[in-house]
Amino acid sequence: MPASSRFNRNLSAVLLLFLALLARSQAGLAQPGAVPAAPTDTLEVARTTAYAKNFVEADRLLTAYNAARTNVDGLRLHAQVLYWNQEFARAAAVHERAIGAFPDQPVLKLDYARLLVDTSQPARAQPLLLDYLKQDSLHAEANLLLARISYSQLCPAAARKSLATVLRTYPGNEAAVALQKDINQATAPYFKVSSRYASDDQPLQALTLRAEASWFHSWLLSPTVQVQANRFGVPDPQAPYRSTWFQAGNKVSLPGVGVELSTTAGIFQHQSTRSSAATGAVLLTKKLSRQLDVDATVARQPYQYVLASVRQPVLEQVAGAALRYRRDGGWLGKAGYDQRRYGDDNLLQTAYAWLLVPVAASPRASFQSGLSLSYGDAARSTYATAQTPAEVLASGGAVRASYAPYFTPLNQYVSALLLALKLTPSPRLDVSARASLGLLGTADVPYFYLDRRATGPLFLQPGRAAQSYRPVEVHGEVALRASPWMTLAATYDYANLLFYQSQQVGLQLNYHLVREKNR
Repeated sequence: MPASSRFNRNLSAVLLLFLALLARSQAGLAQPGAVPAAPTDTLEVARTTAYAKNFVEADRLLTAYNAARTNVDGLRLHAQVLYWNQEFARAAAVHERAIGAFPDQPVLKLDYARLLVDTSQPARAQPLLLDYLKQDSLHAEANLLLARISYSQLCPAAARKSLATVLRTYPGNEAAVALQKDINQATAPYFKVSSRYASDDQPLQALTLRAEASWFHSWLLSPTVQVQANRFGVPDPQAPYRSTWFQAGNKVSLPGVGVELSTTAGIFQHQSTRSSAATGAVLLTKKLSRQLDVDATVARQPYQYVLASVRQPVLEQVAGAALRYRRDGGWLGKAGYDQRRYGDDNLLQTAYAWLLVPVAASPRASFQSGLSLSYGDAARSTYATAQTPAEVLASGGAVRASYAPYFTPLNQYVSALLLALKLTPSPRLDVSARASLGLLGTADVPYFYLDRRATGPLFLQPGRAAQSYRPVEVHGEVALRASPWMTLAATYDYANLLFYQSQQVGLQLNYHLVREKNR
């Protein structure tokens, strides 16, 4: 081995030995029980790790760092990392520790308020923001957060006041301008008119015209008025049949306790039979958490989906409950149960659940997919025939029958694949589509057959048989924002269900009466 190589190796060994002895001597000088000094770059390492979205490792580093000391920068970073990792309860605990340790630093209250607003806890965030604004009354983000709180509490005047503070200093603040637009749209009176033409193979054709007007005044008063006119075409000499449905309602919102109560009363008129009936509905919604809501509803409403219900008015009494799930990023779900009772005391019960999850998303497109399950069963079937045995014999043995006066599923189970797509080719145009594609559908299908006892005439005997099928439902919509206050939409619906196939086309105009001074 060359002498130079041996020299370099020996020199390196000596230097390493020297450094090891130096480190040991420094450690010996430390006071007993003292906390070893942390590397000065621990926060930077944790910050870099968090920016790389390795939140678990950043959390580990910061947990150890903050356990050994009370450092405002370490606590702020740790709370932020926990928020990014959606560990909101732990993030809140770190925020409270930081405020307790450094009460003279208002920025910590702003940090915590931001978390509370984003996790739908406005009542806890509001006093923190008010304290912060005592130090800096013109701070843009604090005023914007306060505006969001006022809006969520249905206090639009207070929200506009906070936004005015922001816009005086920063006239082009995008978040403030967008929120102001949302408030103006939501609180302005609006009306919408729509028309829909439907055709199915029962055969039934329907033309529906609908108008609705609504106005938000306050948490206590948010009235709505609706009118709907229907014209039905059926294979009947007395056709067309007409009906009209008038409704008026109000919504009371209690954001402090997360409760909304919507009530509606109306009159359903069946012009062809010159009869009228009272209708009504009550919907109670309670917010359980940031992601969960529960609904309870009762209603009395008209049923007009089969031929017999068009010729003679049919009313159904509905009672149901549902749990709704919504999570940021495009997660949607619902599970519920409802029962429908009719004038003949027949009872239809349905249980269902569905979930949509995000598959892909971009600023101009989103795609969701999921599954749905449902089960429906009626106490008895309404499948009926008016034919006599002689008429059946004369027609070759085929029995003509239909659901009258409403449809009743029997032991019906459906599982389906759900798809939802939304495209925004331009800021003024939205294109959306959703589909439910049956993976498995089974039901007991009723039928009639000719039978005879040992003695006696022929008669029609009801029976039922299990049948598999694949239901399909598709909805498409193109919406054009012709102006900030007017939207035009065209819709198409297709359904291939157990006992009929249908298509619908519709047009709708939405118009918000936004006051010029608020734009």
